[in-house]
Amino acid sequence: MWNIPLITPLLGYLMKLCYIIFNNYGLALIIFTLIIKLITVPFQIKQQKNVARMAKFQPQLKKLQNKYANNKEKYQEELMKLYSEEGVNPMGSCLPMIITMVILFSIIGVVYAPLKYVSNIDGNSFSLTSTASENITDAENLVTDTIIIAHKIDETGKTYSELTESEKNNIFKEKVLEDGEKINNVKVKSSADDYKKSLENVERVFSEYFPDSKEFTEFLLDNKKLSSQLYTRPQLLMFKISDNGYGQMFDVVDEDISKELKRIDYTFFGIPLSEMPSWTSLYLLIPVSSFLFQLILTFISQRYQKKNNPTANTTGRGMNLMLYIMPLFSFYIAFRFPVGLGLYWTLTSFYSLIQTIILNKIYTPEKVEKMAKKDAKKKKKKGFYQRALEMQQNQNGTANVQRPAKADTEDEDRKMTKSERKQAELKRLQEARKRMAEKYGDEYIED
Repeated sequence: MWNIPLITPLLGYLMKLCYIIFNNYGLALIIFTLIIKLITVPFQIKQQKNVARMAKFQPQLKKLQNKYANNKEKYQEELMKLYSEEGVNPMGSCLPMIITMVILFSIIGVVYAPLKYVSNIDGNSFSLTSTASENITDAENLVTDTIIIAHKIDETGKTYSELTESEKNNIFKEKVLEDGEKINNVKVKSSADDYKKSLENVERVFSEYFPDSKEFTEFLLDNKKLSSQLYTRPQLLMFKISDNGYGQMFDVVDEDISKELKRIDYTFFGIPLSEMPSWTSLYLLIPVSSFLFQLILTFISQRYQKKNNPTANTTGRGMNLMLYIMPLFSFYIAFRFPVGLGLYWTLTSFYSLIQTIILNKIYTPEKVEKMAKKDAKKKKKKGFYQRALEMQQNQNGTANVQRPAKADTEDEDRKMTKSERKQAELKRLQEARKRMAEKYGDEYIED
């Protein structure tokens, strides 16, 4: 769900490069986020220019609204003409937002899978071999299935070594039946063979590593140490398990995985990035910081908008609502997901705040207007709204119809007899009726 083809792997390579340089996932994430913001600077500059131009021609827009208040069709035509003349695209502000959201969903896949994008399993520097990728998948299945089996063992009140063969068979048989139902209902992609292989690995974990340990089972079932919110993020669970001294369980799949879990520093100044924020933990500072940075960003953006465009309504109910929607959304993102993703979103808000201040200082409406005039002199290619206007005129039958000048028509009428003038007027009337019929899709019947 969180892997967008092409984009997520590219971001994964970039994150890998940052980690190689800093050897810490938190520091790598800071630089990674900064690079992403620098990559999007051209789009932000384009948006800033567009906003400044929109501010400059607001008075003209209001004149059009007043002039064509009762003629919506004519208003739309004149509006497109105005957009074309001013070189403004009212949808230009949407592109940076779309890019930001695409990158956000892509980075989720990278943050959720540090082993896939940062590890050196099989000694491969930037991309996993098929075997390494398969082993990571087996390790992910091992995590989720081990937790399920731990619940079933805990229900018996015994350790694994105290279970009878019959009890062991019942526990694993029950698990196989549940998985078989999932397979039949197409709720999972794994095959029956994959489940069988995973359950065999689970048996090895309990029989070879933790046959008499209740601590291991209790750890797996402790929601404070191993949050159930991470059950759908198995690689983050793997780091939590390794950090608590149980990483050797992954040796049943691949010893390199255990080594990489210990080698990769998946922290930020000592804070495990796999942790989930809660109302009672210090990790709550991440969502709170994200909320505050976004609130300041929204406030400053509205302040610059009011300064650059005094006629704009920045005090209405809708604008006041926007003042809180984005900050609350930022808090939700940082609170609902692990610290790693919350840190990325917080950094994004912080960098956006700095970027907004700098761009508004550089690209003032006055400077943008001068740049627009220079661009207009050089510009030969037709803009989007100019092409749209011509298309609309063609559809209305006004672009290609060559009408004689009024003076020429009067000269021709003087040379005609009364009967000829009557025929000419009738012909022009028929042509006008035909154009109107074509415009509104009516059937035209010639008299």
